[in-house]
Amino acid sequence: MKKILICALVLGLAVMFALPAFAFKIESAKDNTFYFGGLLMTDFGAWNRSKELFNGKSDNTQMILNIPNNSRIRGLLEVGNVGGYWELRLGGNQQNAQGVSGNFSSSGGYYFVESAKLYGYYKFGNCTLLAGKTDGSVFSVVPYQNLGNDQNRHSGGTGWGAVIDQRNTQVRFSQDVSKAFGYDISLVQPMYYWDSGTGSATGAPAANGTAGAVQSYATFPLLAAKLRMNFGAVSLMPAGYVQYVKWDNLAPALNNRTPDDNMTSWAAVLPVVVKVGAFTGTIQGAYGQNMGSRFNNAQGVLDKMSVYHGYGRTADGTIKNTTGWNAFMNLAFTAGAVTPNFYLGYDKAVNSDVYGKFGDDFNQRYMAGVGVNWKIADSFYLVPEFTYYNWGKNPTVKNNPDLGTEWIGGVQFQFVF
Repeated sequence: MKKILICALVLGLAVMFALPAFAFKIESAKDNTFYFGGLLMTDFGAWNRSKELFNGKSDNTQMILNIPNNSRIRGLLEVGNVGGYWELRLGGNQQNAQGVSGNFSSSGGYYFVESAKLYGYYKFGNCTLLAGKTDGSVFSVVPYQNLGNDQNRHSGGTGWGAVIDQRNTQVRFSQDVSKAFGYDISLVQPMYYWDSGTGSATGAPAANGTAGAVQSYATFPLLAAKLRMNFGAVSLMPAGYVQYVKWDNLAPALNNRTPDDNMTSWAAVLPVVVKVGAFTGTIQGAYGQNMGSRFNNAQGVLDKMSVYHGYGRTADGTIKNTTGWNAFMNLAFTAGAVTPNFYLGYDKAVNSDVYGKFGDDFNQRYMAGVGVNWKIADSFYLVPEFTYYNWGKNPTVKNNPDLGTEWIGGVQFQFVF
């Protein structure tokens, strides 16, 4: 027994000394780079919703004290000109823990882990070839909006003026032609849509689980392209995408008509960033067709908060395309450790064939807010923030009643490594 204990002690000491050496070797080996860090955030504040948003008898204001689900741990390993990046997003939300699929809970509340990003890349000359799961094929900038990623999921202006593509598997080729010019071309896994071939009274296609609903498929990937132009004080990053999906085996629609079996979604985006001294102004505009989804949170290029941007169907199975405008502006200036941000966002979706019969043939909404990035210490920031949202009117109901308003305010604690 004594010999066994001595052997175990020696083995333990060997492991203790070997682990630091192993970590040091990874970090310091020639042409090797290792990084491990995280973005750890906690929201504390209040969230108010008007009664129209949840069919209540009165407005509702509640506390938020939560880990938003865009908190993350991340790592990078680069060996010569080949590298790999991974990012796991996680958060906790007891209040909204019910009814969310694909996640697990713990004794501390509702927590989940998402493999948000996992990709590898190869650099050669001034070019980079990337393959894996990531985002950024279309969008380049977002307004400075942080609170609410678990409560109302509006973080980053998603669905309120900002066009944000989802994190999908893709193959991307990038080239930095010069310090002032570069471009990215991406072949991206497209979004998939469940559909029965007929529309409801509001024009929304039938979702997964509905009788006769089948999933779309793609014969080629979503194609996205982005230019990167830096002229010193002014930067432009125009981008665009197009995707085409198709359905098979759709049942006959009204009057035995064969439903339309394909849909095209596209958008063009123009972000402009201007930096003059301590001031930074960001403006982005976008226009496109069928950019969002009206029937499933996980489908569409835009987030679920832009549901009216999805395509529609009539009862006879005809697809009616929705066109949309999105825009935001963000003005920031830095004074020492403090950087205030003032932002506005605007979102409009138009479909005369689906919505016009109810009055207005569009839904338009806007947001306005202010956030302050306050650096307390290296890697520690406080972000006081307040944002107001107006949901506009419901184009799918007669007389277009108001959809309601909400606001969220408080402070986000950020630990950045």
